Amino acid sequence: MGTTFYAYSVLTRQTTWQSTFRYIIIMAGAVVIVAYLIYFLRHKHTNKYRDLLILVALIELLTIGIQIRDLQASRTATADSQAVATLLRSVAKQKQVGVQQVYANSNTVHTGMLVTIGKSTKTMFTVTINADNNSYQLDKTTLIVPQANFVTRSEERLN
Repeated sequence: MGTTFYAYSVLTRQTTWQSTFRYIIIMAGAVVIVAYLIYFLRHKHTNKYRDLLILVALIELLTIGIQIRDLQASRTATADSQAVATLLRSVAKQKQVGVQQVYANSNTVHTGMLVTIGKSTKTMFTVTINADNNSYQLDKTTLIVPQANFVTRSEERLN
């Protein structure tokens, strides 16, 4: 199978169409709720649409709750990816290569993650992070199975 390495550009682009689509659904649901509420208030004597209003409101609240949970997870993932991007910038500066040539096998910074220079497994390092996450050490390493997949575009990214 092989190890997957992510490019700097993949780690810094975190936009997804799913969250945009969910925002559109929330806005459409809010418009439907307001429209039904206005209709319901104009025709108080008929209870015909009251149940439909309650049902749409509950679905909208559920959608908002799911969106808030996903937004929090997305913010955490973005912060983690930004930390890896910062590490990759530092490694690129230390090794005097362009940041686009540095790849990481993780989207979170942790001891034991792998960093490679270029799309090759010949120049690979294991990262050791100190206890307060302020410094790192690179140790040359070699993969047991020297097969690696390099993700260079956001569309290829696997979460």
